[in-house]
Amino acid sequence: MTDQEPSSKAKKIKPKPDSESKKIDPLAALQQSAKAAPKKAAKKTTKKASTTKKTTKRSSKKTAEKPTPAAPPREDRVVNVISTPTLSASVPTAPKKIKPQYASFRSSRKSLVNPRRVRGGVKLKLKAGETPASWVMQRLLRVAETGAQNDVYKDGIEYARLGQTKRLTIEDTLCEGIIQGRSDKPYVATLGLNEFSAESQEKIIVAMADQVRYAAKLLAGELPSNIEDVFAPLGLKLFPAEPADISPECSCPDWTKEDPWCKHTVCLTSLLAERLGDDPMMIFGLRGMPGQELIDGLRQKRAVGVQGPGPAPVLHQHVPGISDISSAPLEDSIDSFWEVGRELDEMDTPIGPPTVNCVLLRRLGPSPFIDGPFPLIGLMATCYQLIGEAAMSAEETDSEFDSETDPE
Repeated sequence: MTDQEPSSKAKKIKPKPDSESKKIDPLAALQQSAKAAPKKAAKKTTKKASTTKKTTKRSSKKTAEKPTPAAPPREDRVVNVISTPTLSASVPTAPKKIKPQYASFRSSRKSLVNPRRVRGGVKLKLKAGETPASWVMQRLLRVAETGAQNDVYKDGIEYARLGQTKRLTIEDTLCEGIIQGRSDKPYVATLGLNEFSAESQEKIIVAMADQVRYAAKLLAGELPSNIEDVFAPLGLKLFPAEPADISPECSCPDWTKEDPWCKHTVCLTSLLAERLGDDPMMIFGLRGMPGQELIDGLRQKRAVGVQGPGPAPVLHQHVPGISDISSAPLEDSIDSFWEVGRELDEMDTPIGPPTVNCVLLRRLGPSPFIDGPFPLIGLMATCYQLIGEAAMSAEETDSEFDSETDPE
């Protein structure tokens, strides 16, 4: 490079002349800076105010958009708990449609709830408005009507007609019915009658045997309507005449000792009345006196000492040690039916005159040959008597011969 061309890197600064440079006074500089300071501070404050206004506008917009958070609760606050929520595990579903229940029978009461239906239940044959044909049924229904209230009696008869009784048991002294009502489980109803003692039964048989008309109808399986005339002198009743003569019991909540006639006991009484109307002899079994034993007793009382043309019963005598032995069924002993066992020689069968003469002839009745030349029954009776006398004389001769030949 030549001396004429100046360098770009190193530039020479020419000093100012002394005439042009001013002298700086420190006191004056301090005064000027003190005067300029408030102006600069005012400018800064104006700038800060403008910036704060902008920030406040922005913050107001933000606060308008976002809600202000709630203040925290105080520590000394008092909380009153009104109710605590309960959590349920069931999921809410749509309500089910409930089908309307229609009455299965006509009823005068609108508030009556229908009982649960029973298939194949025991029904009362007597229809509404009909009069019972049997006097026995009329008497028992009258007792139930007297003991129960009017509405209860109607409901009980309606239960019997609908067949609400699942099971009816009339055996010996037991009269029990399982009756379905409005609840899920059926109720158990029973009817109790006072039983006759052994002494009373003997008196009843003797009183009936003394009166031919009662004995004849009872032996034929019939029960006369005036049968109470036999029991009244003995201080007894065969059929209940008032509610106190029956002891009804039921497992339903409406039954009480003070008021024992509920709709279930009325239903059972009506069914019992219908059964007794068909078979009146069942009343003796409910009194502890089976009908067959009554008939056997009447036959025995009538047969002893009775002579005449009428039929006489065949009595089954009780032999101790023989009648008590149970025999095998006939089907199982056909092959050995005619065989004689070893016990035959040990049996002692003394031959004697019968208690009642010509029992079989009396049982058979009069001869069918009315226009015969001779009385058949009289001829056969004479033959039986001669055969019996011959058998007894032969027994006597055999016993005398055995006593003579027996060495001592």
